[in-house]
Amino acid sequence: PRLGLHEPFLKRAAEGNEKADGDLGLGTFLSLRLADQFGVEIDSAAHDAVEYQCSATKKFVEDIRPKSQHSALLSELVQVAEVANESNEPRLLFPPLLALAFYLEKELCLDEALDVLETTLRLSDERDAEEEVAALLQQARILRVGSRLTEARSAYENAGAMAVRLGDNHSMLLSRIGCGIVARQIGNLPESDRTLRYAIADARKFQDRDAEARACHDLAGTLHFAGRATEAVPLAFRAFELYESPVQQAKALSDTGAILQELGQYTAAKDALTLVLEHELSKDEAARAELECLNLAALTGDRLTFERFRQSLVPQSGTLLPEVQLDLELKLGIGLCLFEEHEQGVARLRRAVELAEKFGMAERIFYAEQQLEEAQQRRTEPPIVSTEVLASADSSLPLQETVARLECLVAGSRG
Repeated sequence: PRLGLHEPFLKRAAEGNEKADGDLGLGTFLSLRLADQFGVEIDSAAHDAVEYQCSATKKFVEDIRPKSQHSALLSELVQVAEVANESNEPRLLFPPLLALAFYLEKELCLDEALDVLETTLRLSDERDAEEEVAALLQQARILRVGSRLTEARSAYENAGAMAVRLGDNHSMLLSRIGCGIVARQIGNLPESDRTLRYAIADARKFQDRDAEARACHDLAGTLHFAGRATEAVPLAFRAFELYESPVQQAKALSDTGAILQELGQYTAAKDALTLVLEHELSKDEAARAELECLNLAALTGDRLTFERFRQSLVPQSGTLLPEVQLDLELKLGIGLCLFEEHEQGVARLRRAVELAEKFGMAERIFYAEQQLEEAQQRRTEPPIVSTEVLASADSSLPLQETVARLECLVAGSRG
């Protein structure tokens, strides 16, 4: 296998605004170059060279200041490399490499996380199938988040095929769910719908609560994009009820609130979003929730709240995930037009179209272009939910039950 060049870390080392950041970049580069040595055949004499490389890398990493989670992960990686060299067991490097990749993904250092995963996969052999499935699923997720959808689908399919051979039903379901999400992102909603419904059925068969929650959540997203919001709400709320992770619960509840807005259920939407903001959220999840609050403020004519969330979101826009950046431009553009600031609104919507094209989000390009066309013709008006629409929505028993359960949840949190 070829040795990695690890350009993202060299770039960080060269461009780091602070010494600590530059040292972390160089320290990670050196640690990964050390890991690369285990991906090639070496004779006994070469073990001495690797031992020297371990020692030099360890000294550099230990001298990084200030200490951080990143530097601690590098220290662990180098320590494991020493043991792997002594025992001639490269597979020992899998756990610390995957931990480093997960940390970088969480910090939204996507290119860096992919680099670490590529290093990990180069070390794989037939004994490491379970770890390779985990690495492929993480790689697929990062590629999808970074809008590299063709590569993401391939990684998901590879992970799924390997999971089937291993009899790993949970990973197989995660692979299928991932393919369903990619299908939605490239605009193939029927395939996404079909794939996710099969995943829900199999998750129930295997009694896999986590996979069922994820599949329900993502099917809600697909139905939402397909204009079937009434069907989407109960699924998003069902995901909230199934999830055990508070972070995942907050995501599902935020999506429930967002879809309720479109149905004109503004009180229920506000209740859901208020509950979301009470959770401890990551930067991107907090931004998603604030975005829905901004949108709700625009729909209900609450300019003060709109501006409050606008001032919170705009300064951080460049650091958010691609899909959140796009959603921010869309909701700002629509909101500004609703407040009759058409020139600013049109500029934001043009930016939304550009981002949708840049990130390859086919299902959002048409919507962004439609909103831009309406704004340019000054046809954007606050939505009026007619009695007929509300009656249609109210006729959906699952929707009624969801709103009722949400009201009980809010009442309990206030009591």
